[in-house]
Amino acid sequence: MSDNPVHPAEQPEPHASARCGARRRDGQLCTNPPMRGAARCRMHGGAAPQVRAAAGRRLAAAEWARSFGEPVADADPTATVLNEIRWCAGHVGWLRSRVQDLEPEALVWGTVSEVDRRGGQYPGVDVTSAAKASTWVALYGAERDRLVRMCEVAHRMGISERQIELAERLGQVVADLLRDILAELQLTDLQQQTAAVAVPRHLRALAGELTGEGA
Repeated sequence: MSDNPVHPAEQPEPHASARCGARRRDGQLCTNPPMRGAARCRMHGGAAPQVRAAAGRRLAAAEWARSFGEPVADADPTATVLNEIRWCAGHVGWLRSRVQDLEPEALVWGTVSEVDRRGGQYPGVDVTSAAKASTWVALYGAERDRLVRMCEVAHRMGISERQIELAERLGQVVADLLRDILAELQLTDLQQQTAAVAVPRHLRALAGELTGEGA
């Protein structure tokens, strides 16, 4: 192991296409890789303390962004809102079950603080209780509020209306397709009468499932 570890900002960029780009004495562009997180190589200012410090901050910010999550280029707003509503609804159901498992007293009375006194004349744990809403109740209420807000966002975006319009267009396509198929089958009069009743009934059921009205 080396006695002089390399500072993270002194490591070259891994991309071969990255170049320093500074002008050398002969007028040519420097082709050395820049210091990691910086725009210039060691010979052209990349090793300066202030440059290394700025590079360290940029690298730390980039690492935080990668660990927290990077942007999704093809995120669809409608799908995102609907998915968030599903998650919120799941969270509300889970939190509701936790609240229902609590004893009635625990809903409005709980521990405010605990102090562990290991030394002194009277060692032990000092517990302070007070009338306060349970943390589960608070989380449950906050998630319910979030679910309502997401539903309001969906309403403002007109998501429900677009889903209904899509279902109606799809229903019309299916109806036209079935009409053409039935015409080619050359059904008897009795079969045509039966189809005239059965097909609309099944199409309405399909439309109800697509719009959520049949749930």
